[in-house]
Amino acid sequence: MHRNVLILLICNIILSTVVVISSHHWFTVWVGLEMNTLSILPLLCFQFSPRNVESTIKYFLIQSFSAGIILNLALVQAWVYSSWSVNQEVSPLLSSFFVMALGLKLGLFPCHHWFPDVIQGAGFLQGLLLSTWQKVAPLIVLSYLAGNENSEVLTLMGGASVLVGGWGGLNQTQTRKILAFSSIAHIGWVYSVMSFSLEAGYVMFLVYVIINSGVFLLGNKHYLSSLASFGRLLSYSPLSGVGVMLGVLSLGGLPPLFGFLIKFLALNCLIQNSAYFISAVLVAGSLISLFFYLRIVFNSALVFFPQHSVSIITFRSAINSSKNGASYFTALSFLISLNCFGLACCPLFVSFLNN
Repeated sequence: MHRNVLILLICNIILSTVVVISSHHWFTVWVGLEMNTLSILPLLCFQFSPRNVESTIKYFLIQSFSAGIILNLALVQAWVYSSWSVNQEVSPLLSSFFVMALGLKLGLFPCHHWFPDVIQGAGFLQGLLLSTWQKVAPLIVLSYLAGNENSEVLTLMGGASVLVGGWGGLNQTQTRKILAFSSIAHIGWVYSVMSFSLEAGYVMFLVYVIINSGVFLLGNKHYLSSLASFGRLLSYSPLSGVGVMLGVLSLGGLPPLFGFLIKFLALNCLIQNSAYFISAVLVAGSLISLFFYLRIVFNSALVFFPQHSVSIITFRSAINSSKNGASYFTALSFLISLNCFGLACCPLFVSFLNN
């Protein structure tokens, strides 16, 4: 893909998200979501392999279907209340359907089956884009609808997504599928918390983006396509191996890493609102997810898979031939350092929530 075309597509993705964030009209919200979908499709299939094309078609169909549902619900809203404003009060029934349509866009339970397949068929950088930036616009739209009327739907979908994300990643050996189920579980946390506090949900998503970006970038740099790849990483690049372990443990929410902060704040918010049952469900789902996070760390630090010498030489040459740009290492160092000093940022986020 030509560089100018790539820059144009990335600018369109950013612009479409800005359109959704700044919109006060349901039709422009739909236009922004469609612009976002159409701009990312060439990035998903630029290698034009059968697996990339399959993932791109799946993503296009799911996103188009969910955007169509949102547009039809907006039409019903305009017919009932004679207003296209997103600030107009939405009936509880329409609000529940809006939440489920956004859950389909985000890949949450019960419409989560497409997300791991799409992430597995795309590359690491495309998977990072789908797991982070592509979720910004739907979460902003969700903030227009979050309230007491649909808090049961939000918490139900969020809690079930955490359980499904943990359970689905147990028997996976492909790195991108594990990260996809991890994304389902983490967005489930965000979904559950946003029904009680939008600020806490935004903080959780921001911290998840920081942690997830480091893991995806390291996976792309060292071609960590499966669990067997982690056993070779620590021998040839100790710093990257430690960074992967810190990022994965931070995704698991172990203290004193950065991921522990968001789950601590989420549980604090839920308990203050007397949501004890959903708190227990989220903790149980996180314990299930912790199994495959620890399996990645175990494979990275304690296990060296049986490898043929040719594959080891190929892995070493792939690492040596990767692009070692200064900006790439700067970004990785920043993300890894945030994982190490997560608790030092706790007063900052607590003061943000109190304001």
